[in-house]
This record gives sequence, C-alpha cells and structure tokens, in this order.
Amino acid sequence: MLVVLSTTGALAGEITVQIPGGNEKIGAETFGDIAYFSVSDLAGVLGHRISWDIPGLSAELTVNRHSVVFYINSPYVNLDDTVKNVTFPIEIKRGCIYAPIQTALPIIDVISPERIVWDNDRHLIRVSSEYYTITDMALSEKANGLLIELFVSEPKEFELYQSEGNWLNITIPDATVNSRQLISRKSSTFMRDMNVFQFEASSQISLRLRKPFGKITHRFTANPGRIQISLIDTTAMPVVSAGPDRVVGPDDHIDKVVIDAGHGGRDYGAIGLDGTQEKKIVLDIAKRLAKLIRKEKIFEVVMTRDKDDYVPLDERARIANESGGDVFISIHANASLKRSARGFQVFFLAPALNDEARAAAQLENAVFLSEQTAFGAHEGDDLSMILSDMIQNEFQEESSDFAAMVDREFRKDLSKHTRARGMDQAGFFVLNGVYMPSVLVESAFLTNEQDEKLLKSKDYRQDVAESIYAGLKRFKAKYENK
Repeated sequence: MLVVLSTTGALAGEITVQIPGGNEKIGAETFGDIAYFSVSDLAGVLGHRISWDIPGLSAELTVNRHSVVFYINSPYVNLDDTVKNVTFPIEIKRGCIYAPIQTALPIIDVISPERIVWDNDRHLIRVSSEYYTITDMALSEKANGLLIELFVSEPKEFELYQSEGNWLNITIPDATVNSRQLISRKSSTFMRDMNVFQFEASSQISLRLRKPFGKITHRFTANPGRIQISLIDTTAMPVVSAGPDRVVGPDDHIDKVVIDAGHGGRDYGAIGLDGTQEKKIVLDIAKRLAKLIRKEKIFEVVMTRDKDDYVPLDERARIANESGGDVFISIHANASLKRSARGFQVFFLAPALNDEARAAAQLENAVFLSEQTAFGAHEGDDLSMILSDMIQNEFQEESSDFAAMVDREFRKDLSKHTRARGMDQAGFFVLNGVYMPSVLVESAFLTNEQDEKLLKSKDYRQDVAESIYAGLKRFKAKYENK
C-alpha cells in the first residue's frame, strides 16, 4: 500500500472529479509524498455538508443518517461510531480538510449514495449514479388520488404491502437504491415520514402517508423506466389552498423565471470599502441575467424591480406569486465584519445550520425587521414563528436541488476568481411566502477588497449571470424530463 500511495504523491494543486454530466476540480496536496484530496471541496461537489465539532480539531461529514468524523493530525476517523485507520494523518490547509486519497476515499464511498472510486491510472475521482437501479422518486396529486413513481435503470419486480401506522412499503429484490436522492423527495404535503433501506438482497422504500388510503393499482412503465403506484380514492393528500387570486407554481413546465434584484431605492444594501453599493451591483447582474434569458427565449422573465426603486419584501413575493412564476432567484452581495471573508454562496430557504449562514440571513433581513417595527408588528411575531412557517415550504426539496445546480455552475466559472463557500440554508425573509422553488445568491463580499474589485468588474458580473442561467437550464432539463 505504501508503494501505491507514493506513486500518486506527484499530485498537487487540484484533481478532477468525474460526475454525471461533467467534471469538477477539487483541491489536492502532497503531504510527505502522499497524495491527499480536499474533503471539504468534494463534499461541496456532492452536495454534502461538513461541520466543525471542535474548530480546527475535528469536523464531521454527514450524509443522510451516516457520518464520518475527521480528527486533525490523527490517522483515525470515526465512521458511524466505528474507529477506522486511514494510515496517514488528516491535514488542514487554508481552512480545508485534506485526507489521503487511497485510504480515506473508500470510507466516504461507504456513506455516500453515489459510487465513489479513485482511478489511479487516470488520476481522477469517479462518481457514478449508474451504480443504482432505483435512481429517483416523484409524487404528484391527481384528480382521483396520489401517483408515486419510482425511477429505475432496468425493469424490476416489486412487492407492495401496508403496515400499521399508515405505512406503504415497496420492496424491490436485487436492487440498489440512491438513498440520498429519494430522501430529498420527501414531501410534507403527502407524507408524515419516509425511510429508505438498503439490504444485502433488496431495497425497501417506506412512506408514511398523512391519511389512510384506499385501493392501490401499480404497473411498470418504460421510457423512462419507472414503477407507478396509484393510490385511488385516497384522502392522503391535503389540498394546499393559496387563495382565489394566487397562482401556486410550478406547473408541469418551467418557463417563467422571477428575478429579484435585492435592495434598491433608499435601501442601499451592503456598502463596499470603496463605497460600492450593493443595490447597484445586483441590479446590473439581474439585468444581465434577464438579457441572457430573453435572448434565447426559453423562459419568460419577470423582474421584481428593473430600476433603482425600493420594493418591500412582501411586494416582491406578491409579484412573484401573482405572475405565476415557476422559479424565483434573489440576487445579492454579501458583507462581513471580517475583511478576510470572501467568496460566492447559494442559499435556499430553511432554518440556518451555522453561524455564517445565520449572519448572512440577518444582514439581508435587517430592512424587513425595520419595516415590521415601523408598522407596529406584534411582539409575538418573532423569528422562531417565522422559521416555523418556513419549514412548511413545500418546495424546499426542489429549492435545495436548484441551489446545488447553481452552486455547481458557480464553481465552474467563478472559483478561479474567488472562494467557493458552498451551498447552504438560512431563513431569508425575501424567500418566505414565495410559492415556487427559490434560491438566494450571494455573488461575493463587498467588504473584501479583492471581492469588491470583482463585483465592480463587468466581466465578473456577466460570469455570475451566465452561471445562474446555466444552473437554471440544468434545473429545467431535470424537472421537465422526469
């Protein structure tokens, strides 16, 4: 093993991650003639998250219900409470975690829904979803019930049975299931709970539906291959009412995009070290994005503002909903008390998981909170109640997916200029009440000298717009071709 590891030691700088649909670059370093890869970068590419248990000492990579804890300067990691030896110590460089390729990558493969292997001949990491026979799931409400579709890579026999507690269980022999992808489809509208199990000889998907269901019909359908399960005459689906005049999207097609340029008018947003105003920067990016969209005519554009006007947040949500929009993109520039903080980031709506995400949300929410105070908002309408409502957003899974796609495009085009801070979630008020998949983009930090120069550059603002547009087209292609 020492011989093999040493032969890969020439790697440094970056290595390629081969994923379905393209390639990504992640950090690579050599420590003592041993090749290491950036666990932090790989987690970002795969849409996983790393959190520091003890900053600078130990960090945890969590995937679904599994985790790996890395201990800096130690060759031992903790895989789901089992100690594993990766032979060489975990390293940290520029705030990123590095682990030896040959010994640590197989451990990440264990907890990841994708198949992840190191191709030593080609010096790249291969990530393959073709490893799975059950690849995705969709739920849709029909006039006479609920349709559940399990997408499979090949025809498969399956068994259905009901169990106590209103569980519907689908067992598929000789199958492997993409657990992370299916769990991301969990819908609070249709179900109370969901479990995905991978056994040695079969896979099982268990859905706990909200209310008892009646007759069940099922069949296998080709092009694309999928198992269709219809719950006939069921009351399992609560109908979400948005009022007589509000259109709740998206429909079967993603063809109308709402672009929201943050701040405006008397709300300057963040102010850069050189006096650059966020409201002007993000309006320019929004207009560039709109121009790209209108040129190809794949989508229709709706803008919450197209000039230097102040638009209250509730008005932005009203414009988005009443226009019948299918996706909502809010564009911003970040700020921090730390002058060293820099980079781009994409958020979707959910309670913040870390201090940085919470700080970003507080910054963008500041004007909204002052509006509430000015108009005599009730003291009981505090942040915890608002966040509780946010959790019920039925498009949270799609928003997370959309954010991951935009983040992937940002990494391709913007990482050469500034830092990739990864996808995250937080409680942004501008996204609350928008009834469609929605993301908030932080294009860079105005409070960082290098990032401010980037944001003042027309080329960088054009790159931001083009990356958002590429992510948007990727999202359309995926959700219209299920």
